[in-house]
Amino acid sequence: MKRATTVRLLELAGELSARDQEITETAGTLRLVSGDQIRRLYFAGSENPATGARLARRALARLVERGVLGRLERRVGGVRAGAAGHVYFTAAAGQRLIAYWQGEGLRRTRSPYEPTAGLIRHTLAIAECNVQAVELSRNSAATLLVFEAEPATWRSFIDAHGRRLILKPDARLVLDLGGGETVHAWLEIDCSTEGRRALERKCHAYLAAYRAGVESEVFPQVVWVTTTTRRAALITEVCASLPAEAWKLFVVTTPDLVFDLLTGSLPEIGGQP
Repeated sequence: MKRATTVRLLELAGELSARDQEITETAGTLRLVSGDQIRRLYFAGSENPATGARLARRALARLVERGVLGRLERRVGGVRAGAAGHVYFTAAAGQRLIAYWQGEGLRRTRSPYEPTAGLIRHTLAIAECNVQAVELSRNSAATLLVFEAEPATWRSFIDAHGRRLILKPDARLVLDLGGGETVHAWLEIDCSTEGRRALERKCHAYLAAYRAGVESEVFPQVVWVTTTTRRAALITEVCASLPAEAWKLFVVTTPDLVFDLLTGSLPEIGGQP
């Protein structure tokens, strides 16, 4: 689709359904999202799973055809994953429509670029946390109040040495567990690609942010979500090497257990450092 005119974008905004808009805004927030993740977020109510998958494919194909979403060449899970493995992002028209819906006008946007395999994996892992949080809200007493992905999560602060630093959590969420209990968490999605020193730098950045009073009312729990129990043990060692005051900031878990941990159903892997 060529760059749409202002008139065409306004027409397009009127043609899209409320669900189309929600899908577009979700893709914009998460940056990358798979076809299966969209199905689970917006088409899980169908009694027949095949019907939900078919409706998701049609909706995504329509948004791609109209230039609202784009689709990466690379699939998640390879060819066998089928349409569910396609990865989507907001195309130029979608980015401009999101700005319009947010009251920022139909401003110009940068052209999307093809991300690396590592970035795709990491970004989809963040999206998966969002999907799991929504599914948790549907199936339990917990309610998802906030889910943000970077750069909305970034926080600028001045450390004890007068340096301006930027903390860059991968995601931030707030869960209402009922009975007046609320969980605030920053998520660090670890794909086992970074070395110990990189992990140490990130942990020290959180400690500096805590000491500087970032999020002064409630400092979110920093939840490291990693790939294996062995990797979790390494991150726990890194956290344990920090001053004792920092130990309470961090917990470590794996993707299948993160929401059990946040809702208090089980302890973090290996215990707190």
